[in-house]
Amino acid sequence: MDKDNFVDDIILGEQFKIAQNEKESMLVGVIKPQLKNNMKNLNIKSLYTKMSVDIDNIKTLEEVPYIPVNMFKNFDLKTCTDEEVIRILNSSATTTGMPSKIYLDKKTSIRQSQGLISTLKNFLGGKRRPMLVIDSEDINKKSSTMTARGAAVRGVSVFASKTVYVMDNHNGNLEINVDRLLEFQKKYKDQEVLIYGFTYIVWSKFVNILKQKGIKIDLPKAKLLHSGGWKKLISEKVEKKEFSKSAAEVLNTSPNNIIDFYGMVEQVGVVFIDCECGYKHVPDFAEVIIRDIVSLEEVNVGESGLIEVMSTLGSSYPSQAILTEDIGELVGIDDCKCGRKGKYFKFKSRVEKAEIRGCGDTFAEREKRK
Repeated sequence: MDKDNFVDDIILGEQFKIAQNEKESMLVGVIKPQLKNNMKNLNIKSLYTKMSVDIDNIKTLEEVPYIPVNMFKNFDLKTCTDEEVIRILNSSATTTGMPSKIYLDKKTSIRQSQGLISTLKNFLGGKRRPMLVIDSEDINKKSSTMTARGAAVRGVSVFASKTVYVMDNHNGNLEINVDRLLEFQKKYKDQEVLIYGFTYIVWSKFVNILKQKGIKIDLPKAKLLHSGGWKKLISEKVEKKEFSKSAAEVLNTSPNNIIDFYGMVEQVGVVFIDCECGYKHVPDFAEVIIRDIVSLEEVNVGESGLIEVMSTLGSSYPSQAILTEDIGELVGIDDCKCGRKGKYFKFKSRVEKAEIRGCGDTFAEREKRK
């Protein structure tokens, strides 16, 4: 079997259809050759050697060697040649001043785009619609390097028939262009529209500002996708339910149309979107393992631990298993009432005392210092 074509078939297929047992054996077979490719990088080869990794004898996804997310800040983990690199993704430089650097070759970039589209299509359908981006246009300028915010906007834009950026950047400060917002509302009031933004920016620079100004928008068919920046909001005692209620009121839409998803710059193309039951689901080409924070063993259903994100999308860097600094709860497997197969989970928090590392969180810290 051609593993490369097999991966593409999984990515392009309808997601959330494969039961967990079948998915486990399928992904193990796909990931093992990718792990061997990772050993082109001397840092990864050294890590696997020190961990006594025997790739040929890996039987389960839990046995796949994971990489702590901070390794991407401290080491060059490129597994392709310099000539094959078409783009570098950067996470925000945090308190360490060192961003993660993710190298993308053409194949990885295409697969990440296809994976994101395939996942979002399951929740949004395939129809293109006008999109309002709660950010400034300069976040998505063409460049050989790109931030997580820019990559997310570019990915979601595939579902846009037209894209409007509602914020202007004034010396690093994002401000709503109210005229542009009202023009968008007037033009698309009765249509299905898509709105996207980073969670903290949506809350602090859009929802709260509109409430302060007494401006309500009338977009009843809007769906707002948002991600990133929850650590800061949680510290401000803003819960997801309150966020959704307030955003829905400002837009004059249902709270069910306010959709949170979890993702990371180190795993672009892999997103975990809230279903109608409020749980995040894992697409068929990826996996999540929740590991006990002390033993690092996989937890049982109903237990919480560190979130490990696994992906089959990457050939230019080791995307197969990345251990995050986030805490999640494994809610169930194969039996969500929404009908989607595989694991489903809840994001709970960042690890205590872990540095604030998301783009949305970094934006929040910068705002606080102004």
